[in-house]
Amino acid sequence: MLNDWEQRKWIDCVDISTEMVDPTLDEYAEMPHIAPGNIESFSGRILDNVKTVREEQLISGKFRFRPNDVVYGKINPQLGKYFYASVDGLTSADAYVFNGKNGLTQKFLFSLLQTNDFYKYSVSVSRRSGMPKINRDELNTYSFLAPSVAEQEKIGCYLLHIDRLITLHQRKCDETSLFTFVSNEMIKIHI
Repeated sequence: MLNDWEQRKWIDCVDISTEMVDPTLDEYAEMPHIAPGNIESFSGRILDNVKTVREEQLISGKFRFRPNDVVYGKINPQLGKYFYASVDGLTSADAYVFNGKNGLTQKFLFSLLQTNDFYKYSVSVSRRSGMPKINRDELNTYSFLAPSVAEQEKIGCYLLHIDRLITLHQRKCDETSLFTFVSNEMIKIHI
């Protein structure tokens, strides 16, 4: 029931990582570097253009993320760039790494980023001359409704499951489209 949901403040429920690392160190060389340009807008889907830290020859500081971290692109929030990490990796300084605390689950936090309310808020506070960007202070003033931890987990798991199904169906659709294209091109060649 909605009455069971309580008003929460971002600053009380979300840690924004400050773990910036030197990508030139060998320990990071084989990790993926997933920046906003590697994320499909509004889906959390990682594109197939991800390279390792070594392949990209990164030299400037990057944020470290781990499985179950939530990564959010802070530049141009109107693009909706975010993902739920399943691996260890590095992300751009143009992104935040979020972790829920004080009774906010990671999966619910990820679903929160996908709400219309968060989107409208992030876009409205990022409007400034130059590059639109949401900063820590602006995030920390955001408030939202959240249910119990058990309910958050159910909601988050359900939505992540739906996201995975959509991704699988999209891949199948893409493969079918490619097969159809190749088949049609082969027919044209033989005619």
